Amino acid sequence: MPFAIDMNELLMLFIGTYISLFSIVDPLMAAPVFVTLTDGQTASQRDAVARRASLFSFAILSIFFITGSLILNFFQISIDALRIAGGLMILSSAYGMINKQATLNADEEQEAQRKAVSHDDVAFSPLAMPILSGPGAIAVIIGMTTNANGSWLNYLVIVLAILAVSFSSYLVLRISDTMMQRMGPTVVKAFTRIMGFILLCVGVQFIVNGITPVLTRIFRGH
Repeated sequence: MPFAIDMNELLMLFIGTYISLFSIVDPLMAAPVFVTLTDGQTASQRDAVARRASLFSFAILSIFFITGSLILNFFQISIDALRIAGGLMILSSAYGMINKQATLNADEEQEAQRKAVSHDDVAFSPLAMPILSGPGAIAVIIGMTTNANGSWLNYLVIVLAILAVSFSSYLVLRISDTMMQRMGPTVVKAFTRIMGFILLCVGVQFIVNGITPVLTRIFRGH
C-alpha cells in the first residue's frame, strides 16, 4: 500500500526532525536563564515572554529552513560542506551540554542581566537567539533542507516539526519556575547530558553524511 508507506515515511521524518531539533534547542537549558531574567515578573508577564520567545524561535528557524537552499546557492556552499560544518557546530554544542558549560558567554550574560534590570524585552534576545535558535540549531535546520527532497509534503512536515519544538519550548519555559523547584539542578543536569549525548550522535551522523560522498569522489578519482 503506497499511501501507508508514504505516511510512515512522513511520520519518521517528523519524529527524526523533532528529536534532532529538540535536542539542540534544548529548552531545559534555557529554563534557568528564563527564570533569572523574568524574576520579579507576574505569571502573566512570564507567560507572555515565553510565548514571544517561542514564536520568535519558530520564525527564525522557519525562515532559515525555507531560505536554506537560497543561502547555499548564494554562497556556493555544497551540501557536503554544510553537513560537515553543521556537524562540527553540533558537536561543539553537545560538548558544552555534556560538560555543563554556560548557555551564554560573559558578554551575552551581561547584556541579558542589563535587559532584566532595565525591564527590557528579553524574548528575542537572548531567549529566542542565541539560546533557543542559536548557530547550531540554524545549521541543523539548513541542513534539513536536503531532507525535504524538493517535496512540498516533506517541507510541510519539517515546518510542523519546527512548530512542535517551538511549542514544546513554550511549555517548558512556562513551567520552568515550578520545574526547577521540583526537579532540582541535579535532575536537570542529568537530562541535559542525555540530550547532549543524543546531540553528539546527531553531529557525528551529520559529519559522516558529509564526508562519505567526498571520500567516494576522491577514491573514484572525480
